[in-house]
Amino acid sequence: MPTDSTRQDTFWTQRDADAFAELMLVKTRQYGVMFYDTDLRITGWNQGAAFITGWTADQVLGKPTGILFVPEDRERKLDEHEAHTAALVGVGEDERWHLRSDGSCFWASGVSVPLHRDEHGKVTGFVKIFRDATHLRARTRYLENELKDNVARQAERDVFIGTVAHEMRNPLSPLRSAQQLLQMFAGDAERSRQPLAVMDRQLGFLEKLIEDLVDLTRVQSGKLSISYEKIPLQVLLSEAVDSCRPAAQAQQISFHLSFPAVTIEVEVDSRRINQVFVNLINNAIKYNHPGGDVWLTATADQTHFVCYLKDNGKGIPSELQPKIFDVFTQAENTGAQRGEGLGIGLAVVKEIVSLHQGTVEVRSEGVGKGSEFIVRVPLQKPA
Repeated sequence: MPTDSTRQDTFWTQRDADAFAELMLVKTRQYGVMFYDTDLRITGWNQGAAFITGWTADQVLGKPTGILFVPEDRERKLDEHEAHTAALVGVGEDERWHLRSDGSCFWASGVSVPLHRDEHGKVTGFVKIFRDATHLRARTRYLENELKDNVARQAERDVFIGTVAHEMRNPLSPLRSAQQLLQMFAGDAERSRQPLAVMDRQLGFLEKLIEDLVDLTRVQSGKLSISYEKIPLQVLLSEAVDSCRPAAQAQQISFHLSFPAVTIEVEVDSRRINQVFVNLINNAIKYNHPGGDVWLTATADQTHFVCYLKDNGKGIPSELQPKIFDVFTQAENTGAQRGEGLGIGLAVVKEIVSLHQGTVEVRSEGVGKGSEFIVRVPLQKPA
């Protein structure tokens, strides 16, 4: 039969209640149950409490509940605080070190709640239910230490990347200047055209790598700023496509563009969003086959503009897709189709889009089946 006929959301039989009481008070060893009065004297002690602490009922009945608390907690009167909180708000949380009879400690996890009240509603007795969660505490401490170590390693890596990026900038400027001078004063233009083109291409790769490294360190240190301005979406995307046309033409890649006929004005950091699409388009070219295709379509709803960049190139392995935007993912998957480079560009793409409070996702049916990136960004600067 129900124990409280006024509550429609609870029900149990007296048989269930009797069995539960016997389980908790007599049979279980996983949960300690301690009854105590308003003077904080122990009035009841179950089998689980004896198993967890090592004290028998005869040893603790009439003793203060403070015998469970470590000395420093007793000095701070946390035993009294737990009972006071239980009486005041209905439950006193208990997540702290407790003592066993042999002086050793265990991490207790449980609660104290009022059990008895007089005719005026004043609390006259409590019950404390607890368990030994030392193994969970140890696991938590281990994970906390691992997190601290990972944070430290991340900080060290960020410093290293930033240092390398800035050091690489130093020789890059004179290299670029020398290459430009060679172009200006080359005696035999026909013989120098090919090596100069190679130098130009490789310097371009190096410049992009350095900028990606610098952007990555800025993002991870919270120093990458966003400067919003209003610009037509069609202009923004067209500029990105035009930047990538030489690379596409070299690979005989065809662009297929579909933008709204009506101008859509967006409020973004145009330089950073251009960086996002140039990076994605260059990837669509880089991981495509000669003569392949790249589709870029754009649309907008009431709050966001959405761009779909699709290619029919090498595709992305299923195991790589969940971490494709993680830094250094490409370097860790050098055997994959999309495995060249350091995998920095897409990490920067994700961070720039996130700074705009947008999202970027990837879809691919697997190797050899092309890929699609979907970028979704608010139309206006978030409030």
